[in-house]
Amino acid sequence: MLGELYSFDKIHSQIKNDTQIYILLEEQGKPVAFAGYSPREENPEIYKLHKLYCLPETQGKGYGKILINEVSQRTLDAGKRTLDLNVNRHNKAKNFYEKMGFIVAYEEDIPIGEYWMNDYVMRKEL
Repeated sequence: MLGELYSFDKIHSQIKNDTQIYILLEEQGKPVAFAGYSPREENPEIYKLHKLYCLPETQGKGYGKILINEVSQRTLDAGKRTLDLNVNRHNKAKNFYEKMGFIVAYEEDIPIGEYWMNDYVMRKEL
């Protein structure tokens, strides 16, 4: 599953073809967190936060909040007012997203190769 979603070729293609926008956060010149977002394919009025990752040793420093706030602002700058994300139904990050103002909009199960992503779709109105 990781190779399907996070391979060099996949991310390079997303950047090259402008299908996702990436934000890289650095600490003292070292990359420590990133986010990837875009308008939703099926509804460009809604933006989607596809990826949000911080190095484990930086968790708790507020970097996730900084990135969500930046993506939220860029969504507003694009004239849109809704930001979605997917989170696995068993991921503790759900609590963090709720603190950031997201609510569960619905559940979805997505096949990724031979695996399934059993997710909540969380939504924040900006």
